[in-house]
Amino acid sequence: MKLTFGKNEKLKSRKAFDELFSDGKTFVSHPIRFVYKIKPKEDYNIRVGVSVSKKKFKHAVDRNLLKRRSKEAYRLNKLLIETSEEYSIDLVMIYTSTKQQSFERIEEAVQILLEKLNQAIQTKKD
Repeated sequence: MKLTFGKNEKLKSRKAFDELFSDGKTFVSHPIRFVYKIKPKEDYNIRVGVSVSKKKFKHAVDRNLLKRRSKEAYRLNKLLIETSEEYSIDLVMIYTSTKQQSFERIEEAVQILLEKLNQAIQTKKD
C-alpha cells in the first residue's frame, strides 16, 4: 500500500459524519480523539475525516495547519491498520486541545490511536 491520502480515502459526506457521531465508538489520546465505526464491507477499506473546532481556533489558518498535521500523521502511519476483506471503517480525527501541538506530539497520538483501532478490528473479527 502506498503512503498516499487520495480522494477515495476521504470521508466527506454529511450523512456519514452524522452516522458516525450518532453511533460511533471513541478512543482518545491527547490531543486527538478518534470516532470510528466498523461497517460491513463496502467499496472502500477506510475513509478518514479531520475536524478542528472553530470555537477553539478562531483563525482558519490555525485550523488548516492542525488539519494538515493530523492528515500527515495519519498518512505516514496508516500501514499500522490491518485492513479486512470483511469490514470497512469510517473514521473522524478530532483535534481536542486548545493549544497548537507539535507535529511529533500529534503523530505520537495518532500512532497510539491506530494501534487501539487495530485491536478493535481484531476483536470484531473474532
